Amino acid sequence: MKTNQQTIHYTEVQRPNQIWIWAVVLGIAIMMWIGFIRQVVMGIPFGSNPGSDMQLTIFLVLFGIAFPIVMLGWLRLITEVRDDGVYVRFVPFHLSNRVFLFQDIKSYESLEYRPIKRFGGWGIRWNLSKEKAYSISGKHGVLIDVKGEKIMIGSREPDQLVDVMRSRGDRCLVPLKRDIGE
Repeated sequence: MKTNQQTIHYTEVQRPNQIWIWAVVLGIAIMMWIGFIRQVVMGIPFGSNPGSDMQLTIFLVLFGIAFPIVMLGWLRLITEVRDDGVYVRFVPFHLSNRVFLFQDIKSYESLEYRPIKRFGGWGIRWNLSKEKAYSISGKHGVLIDVKGEKIMIGSREPDQLVDVMRSRGDRCLVPLKRDIGE
């Protein structure tokens, strides 16, 4: 596939697959719908200190409709390897790709890590070691060193991602393969 005169050699699109994310998002949405129907439609105040009907309508639109659409419909992590580097986009939070050019990548490695212990969970995260993570689920990824900055890219296929990076990024160091039990 070509994009802007560049060939895409690898693409991985990840969506949230943890049941607890679905339960939390849908639980919040259901609570908003119950509150709206109970107070606005049936006229029974919702809660011990109910808000106005307008406030409940706004919360319904935000948390009963928009929040589930964004979290369950749009949320995804897209990783691509193109001719010049690795492109990462965490939709809907990134409006454009984060680009890590091969010429700037000093090293990379496929590894298993503990997202909660190392980064406090999944998403776009930073830790006290000044590492940055882009992850949506799982415990596998590729750690790249870009000009001294450590970037963890979560992946369900880290070995394949490293293989494609190795074949495209001839300026990169040979990747190390190890597991980190932090």
